[in-house]
Amino acid sequence: MNPALRRTGVIALILLGALLVQVTWVQFIHHDRYDEFDDARTLFAEYEVPRGSILAGDTVIAQSLPSEDDDSAYAYYRDYPEGDYFGNITGFKSPHRGSSAMEAAQNEVLNGSSSLFFLDELGSSITGEDRVGGNVVLTIDPELQKAAYDAIAETGVPEGGAVVLDPRTGQILAEASYPGWNPTEVSSNNYETSTEAWEAVINAPGNPGSDRTRSDWYPPGSTFKTIVASAFLEQGHDADTMVPAGNSYTAPDTDHTITNAGDQCPAEEMTLREAYALSCNTTFARLCVEELSEEDILDTAAAYGFEEAFTTPLETIASTTGDISEEAFRAQACIGQQEVRETIVQNAMIAAAIANGGEVMAPQMIAEITDSEGTTLKRGEEDSLGEAVSSSTAEEMRKLMEAVVQEGTGESAQIDGITVGGKTGTAEHSAGAHGDEANHGWFHGWAMNEDGEPAVAVAVYLGAYGPDGSHKAAEIAGDLMEQVLSGD
Repeated sequence: MNPALRRTGVIALILLGALLVQVTWVQFIHHDRYDEFDDARTLFAEYEVPRGSILAGDTVIAQSLPSEDDDSAYAYYRDYPEGDYFGNITGFKSPHRGSSAMEAAQNEVLNGSSSLFFLDELGSSITGEDRVGGNVVLTIDPELQKAAYDAIAETGVPEGGAVVLDPRTGQILAEASYPGWNPTEVSSNNYETSTEAWEAVINAPGNPGSDRTRSDWYPPGSTFKTIVASAFLEQGHDADTMVPAGNSYTAPDTDHTITNAGDQCPAEEMTLREAYALSCNTTFARLCVEELSEEDILDTAAAYGFEEAFTTPLETIASTTGDISEEAFRAQACIGQQEVRETIVQNAMIAAAIANGGEVMAPQMIAEITDSEGTTLKRGEEDSLGEAVSSSTAEEMRKLMEAVVQEGTGESAQIDGITVGGKTGTAEHSAGAHGDEANHGWFHGWAMNEDGEPAVAVAVYLGAYGPDGSHKAAEIAGDLMEQVLSGD
């Protein structure tokens, strides 16, 4: 071989070897460093065009605005014009902290990378125009959301929440979490501003960054009696079946006496309707020891949605009955204490299912997805989760819940000329609560429209309200349901 060619070949092999070493070094040794560069380029590119908006009806609750800082590396910043009212729903979108809630769940729509925008992306690649994100339109009624938030705030409770549903579709009309927060500063393009704002949120009393409606749960108190009554009715009983009562009861293998809130249940027996309307703890504790098995309670709770996490598309943690294997545990659990924990979303779903003839509709919050011009690309879909209880049990449950509002503990939820049903609940703080805090107040219920069709369901939670908390929760629920029915 020609010496010159041989030298050229050796040099080529050396260069090829060096190239292979460099590729290996980059891909397997120092790839993290180059990934960071790629991530940075992607991030800058994402902020070069306006991200899509999130809307509650016609009200913009998240939007992109041109950066006001000429020295900013980002052309746009994220703004939340409705502030505290919707922070739990929108979450934040920050170049420094990532994203949360709806900003995270619908990121591909909002940044325009979803397959729904294939044609737009194809057009952009041809024309060279920037790709703009799409909009997410929610089922949330903005005025109802604000009314729910304000009503809870005015009570002075440290925390609370309300969820309003359409029982027929599962659409979420309001999902208010208190205390709230404004994500605008957390979403700031300035690192120091974003960090300070986030630390202020998570360190504030009650941690406003936690969504009370879906990412935390609480002892449901007597609203859990709705599940117990449903399980009992599923065995062939009705609202007029006689059940045990009395003002005190000691479960087997315990020296703890279960009593009622007052002396409202002195008779040894009364109808299920009366015991439910008066919220007799003794009745429901005894039913779960003497009439219902562990499986009866677990199966009914699961049919309503317990032990299942839901996506609306926001993640909602699973409610749980806890350990009810022992009779003493069941006696406490069936009055909504022991280890029973329930989200506000779940409690609203139970009321909605009863109003809807026993059928549980999946809770959902997306009304439609549109392009940047407002053209609808996809509408939200309804999804049935099946029958929680039979239609006959649902009918009997409606009788019980009507009695609560007409003549029982939930009279403050009444609406003139409208059939309303519900259940109040008072719950003690769980183990590990901070100090000797006041009891929680609950109400979940529903209302029919003028044609007798299910129109609205609601759950209201007032944390550490104290005496009459359930009365106030019922009042707020009644006002919210009336607002839905009136169309205001």
